Amino acid sequence: MVLNIVEKAAISTAAVSTQANVKGASMTICMDHFSQKVEAAQLQLESLIQQAQQTTRPNADLSNTDLSNTDLQNTDSPNTVSQNTESSEKPALLSVAIDELSGALEEVNVLSEELYEQHEQLRATQSTLNRERQEYFELFDLAPDGYLVTDAKAIIHHINSAAATLFNRPQSLLLGKPLAALIAQADVHVFYNLLNRLQNEEVVQRIGLYLQPAKNLPVYAAFTISTVRDRNDRITGFRWLFRDLTQQRKIAAALAESETQYRAIVEDQSELICRSLADGRITFANQAFCQYFDHSSCSLMGKSIFDLILQADQENVMQQLAGLDLTNPMVTLEHRVKSPGGEIRWQQWNHRALFDAHDQFFQFQSAGRDITVRKQAEETLQQREIQIQAITDALPVLIASVNANQQLVYSNQSSHPSVEPWLQRPSQDMVGHYLWDVLGKELYQQARIPIEKALLGEKNSFEQEISLPGRDPIWLSATLIPHVSERGENKGFFLMVANITLQKTAESDKDKFISIVSHELRTPLTTIHGALQLLSNPNLTIPDLRAQALLLAAAKNSEQLVSLVNDLLDVQQMKLGKMPFIPRCCEAMDLMTSAIDMLKVMAQTHQVTISTRSCNLQVWADGDRMVQVLTNLLSNAIKFSSPGDTVWITAKQVNHQRVLLLPPHIKFQVRDEGEGIPADQLESVFGAFHQVDASDSRRKGGTGLGLAICQAIVDQHQGSIKIDSKVGHGTTVSVLLPILAQAVEPTE
Repeated sequence: MVLNIVEKAAISTAAVSTQANVKGASMTICMDHFSQKVEAAQLQLESLIQQAQQTTRPNADLSNTDLSNTDLQNTDSPNTVSQNTESSEKPALLSVAIDELSGALEEVNVLSEELYEQHEQLRATQSTLNRERQEYFELFDLAPDGYLVTDAKAIIHHINSAAATLFNRPQSLLLGKPLAALIAQADVHVFYNLLNRLQNEEVVQRIGLYLQPAKNLPVYAAFTISTVRDRNDRITGFRWLFRDLTQQRKIAAALAESETQYRAIVEDQSELICRSLADGRITFANQAFCQYFDHSSCSLMGKSIFDLILQADQENVMQQLAGLDLTNPMVTLEHRVKSPGGEIRWQQWNHRALFDAHDQFFQFQSAGRDITVRKQAEETLQQREIQIQAITDALPVLIASVNANQQLVYSNQSSHPSVEPWLQRPSQDMVGHYLWDVLGKELYQQARIPIEKALLGEKNSFEQEISLPGRDPIWLSATLIPHVSERGENKGFFLMVANITLQKTAESDKDKFISIVSHELRTPLTTIHGALQLLSNPNLTIPDLRAQALLLAAAKNSEQLVSLVNDLLDVQQMKLGKMPFIPRCCEAMDLMTSAIDMLKVMAQTHQVTISTRSCNLQVWADGDRMVQVLTNLLSNAIKFSSPGDTVWITAKQVNHQRVLLLPPHIKFQVRDEGEGIPADQLESVFGAFHQVDASDSRRKGGTGLGLAICQAIVDQHQGSIKIDSKVGHGTTVSVLLPILAQAVEPTE
């Protein structure tokens, strides 16, 4: 571009100079014509003068006198007639000469005016020439690219500042120097070949050469060359415009290397990678892309990427891509394609719009993958979710998912009439609301502790009777299952609530029946048991040994039957709320000591050692009931221990680190070294009449109601009971109760 501007200026200056030369030549022609006219008039005048001199030669002495006086003085002479005749011819000749001279003078005046006008035009042309010449040299010198003019032998005649700066030499020093001296040694031979081709009028417009600046490393320059010719169209020199492309070559090399690395990287990728223009024409595709669509890289170049998309999805993809800009350059799209085998498959693409240094979009960079398997899995999962939703909606149970903030994130749409009457809002309108809004203030307060336990990661269940305005009381059963992530984070819990009013009614009827039967059996059984104990007394001699054995067996069995009836009555009283419950401040050590004292004989019989450690803890509890709990737990531990084993009973304080609002608790633990309990039976050991093994009832003794009674008593104290066991490694039963006084023991 710079060369074009400079050459145009040079051409304009040459045109003005040519115009001035033309006008000068025209003026020269006019002057020649004027000279010819003047010379012709002068010759004619000289001819007339000679004729006059020849006529007046006899009277040569009068030649210098006044002609009129001579005529007057000689009027009467004999020669007067002839003289008068000759005298009359002279004015005629003079008149002709004067006329011709006047004509010549008029022509001279016209030529003079034309000459003046041409002179003024020449001055204006010269001024324009000087101004444009000055502009040309200023443009030449201030051009940002290097520019120089040489003769036909490449001797520098003109050089601008940019070229001198590039060569690191003064302009004056470079004038008259051969251009070959400024070429790097490696390209000198190339330069001379180039000069020879130019001198032979071969057209060489562009070429790259290495230049050698003073005291600097060689630089690579791109040359644009034009010839300078004279009027006869002979080459008189060359114009050389050049630009330093060293940095551009480095950048281009870096880009080429980057492109090579990019291609090497993307070619090894399993993902589909391509680049495309705004209209979708592909400019690059990696090997995975070519293999996926069963095309060669060459056949894909220029092909529209939209042609590979299923026609039904093309418009959406185009609209999404058209919305990309500098503030939103990326988009992730999923669409269908037709494989070479004709199969419809799903793909996911990440498209990024690329912009140049002027913030102008020039292409897309895209990476895609086949997600057909995922889509199929999503469809299958969606179908399963629909099925599960249909099943859960049909259940007469409220199933919900609650996050760590106690906000419902899922709820089944149960339409069973037993589910919704106790809620504060319809079950289908609960998602997004908090538990206290859904359950209501009163029911939420009753469920607060189980909810906090679930948030601590503890699965728990509870049953609650609630009263509804204008309705009979109903019973609800709630189960809370912690929702723990793979990383161990508690994300909330799952909640299942069922209306168990009918079940509770049936249990109540059953409990009343059992209570009546138990009371009716208790008195006769006690009488029979007392009589059998009396008859089996060793001091009473019974001659028949067989009868004596039968009496001993009857006494033992009646004792177990009485224990069963007592346990049944205790369970029933607890369920009916008729069991006396008198909490007070108790010393934990006193409760453990009382339980140990009651079982010393049993421990000695089984050859088991009971171990404990002192503590200074207080607990708010019904002392008799807690001794009953600890006695039951110790009794089980002793029965299921082998001779020589040890049973431990301890107590320590526990603080809840994750729920600071909960008060400190005391944890009683009874641990044995027995056979342990299988993992699949840990959840059911607290059920009534449950035995770990059917033979245990006969081999170890017991009614199967001990742990059920323990759980009922602990629930009455607003506590919790938990069993940890592993077959062959013993069992540990933990009872957690609210603590009253500050403990001296270290906390967990």
